[in-house]
Amino acid sequence: MHTWTSCLLFFLVVPIGSAQAETLRDVFEKAWANSPQGKTAVAKREEATASRTVAESLFPGTPRIGLAQRTDRWNDNLGKEESEIGISVPLWVPGQKSARIALAEADSDESQRSIAATRLAVAGELRTALWTLYLAQSDVAVAGERLEAAAKLEADVTRRVKVGEMARSDLLLVKQETSSARAAAAEANARVVRSTQRYRVLTGSDRLPDNPQEPVMAVTAEDMHPRLAAGQSTAERARAGMKLAQESRRDAPSIGVLYRRERDASGATPRDSIGFAITIPFAGEVRNAPLIASANTALIQADAQYQRLLADIEAEVREAEAQLDAAKIGAELAVDRDQAAAERLTLMRRAFELGETALVELLRAQSQATEARIDLGRSRARLSAAQANLNQARGITP
Repeated sequence: MHTWTSCLLFFLVVPIGSAQAETLRDVFEKAWANSPQGKTAVAKREEATASRTVAESLFPGTPRIGLAQRTDRWNDNLGKEESEIGISVPLWVPGQKSARIALAEADSDESQRSIAATRLAVAGELRTALWTLYLAQSDVAVAGERLEAAAKLEADVTRRVKVGEMARSDLLLVKQETSSARAAAAEANARVVRSTQRYRVLTGSDRLPDNPQEPVMAVTAEDMHPRLAAGQSTAERARAGMKLAQESRRDAPSIGVLYRRERDASGATPRDSIGFAITIPFAGEVRNAPLIASANTALIQADAQYQRLLADIEAEVREAEAQLDAAKIGAELAVDRDQAAAERLTLMRRAFELGETALVELLRAQSQATEARIDLGRSRARLSAAQANLNQARGITP
């Protein structure tokens, strides 16, 4: 097995900067815990719980207390006084409480499904970052081997120039190749640094999974895609909102109890009385029409987005399947190309050592072999990434 292949396999198996191996699932849970989307989704679940508490309460709002005091001290000053205290509570409009509970249940269901969809989105970011990093690492491995080969060739040519076997122009040509290889290695290292930083931002760690490979997972008809489930719950929540708007055609009525104490003049015996009050607001188009229209707009928008989501997910799955098929073919062809280029490079090196071929031909063969090795490493990373991408399109988290 070639040295570069061993190095590539090392990068694809051994985590950077960690002696403790972690599974892909562990890394995903780290990314989820570290994501702002996850924290927001959990907060929305708590918001839905609070909405359910309000819907199940005895009254649709908070009770009110009122105080009133009347006196003639500032005009006749006969000692007439009147004090009143009242407590009123709002009442549910018939059908409103059940509609509010249904809306709270829809909110809870939407928040739960939203969490699943958000986890899938985080998984997509992790998969992209992870395989971008592995791809960059494979480029570093090949770039390092290219630089090593160029340095060895430069040392050999330098020796030959000193003994007069080769011209100085050949040495200058090899030096150009060494400089180019060194620049390519530096650029590859920079890509690794960028990819590592992105991976660290997502997971909060440099640790890579011990086995990043994902087998392609099948889904059954009973398994609903998390994004579809979230879209469906959004539409159901909009329907519940429409129902609540229809059942809330007026503001909440209220009933109250009044206690009054009054005195006609100074020294007179105070009189106490108790009264009851009820307030029934009228329904009106000025109030109701905008609320119902807004709820209807939300419902139409949610239904339209759900239908679009169905088409989008189906297209994404088909595209991911096609990409996987293409990646498999590309990986097979890359193996053939690498083997042919490596064999040709071996022959050209032998011919160069025997003085049967020119240096420029050796450099061309070496460049082609390097390109083939880079293509092989990338094709393998693309194949693994395509498998992960198909799982992503099917709604499967690591």
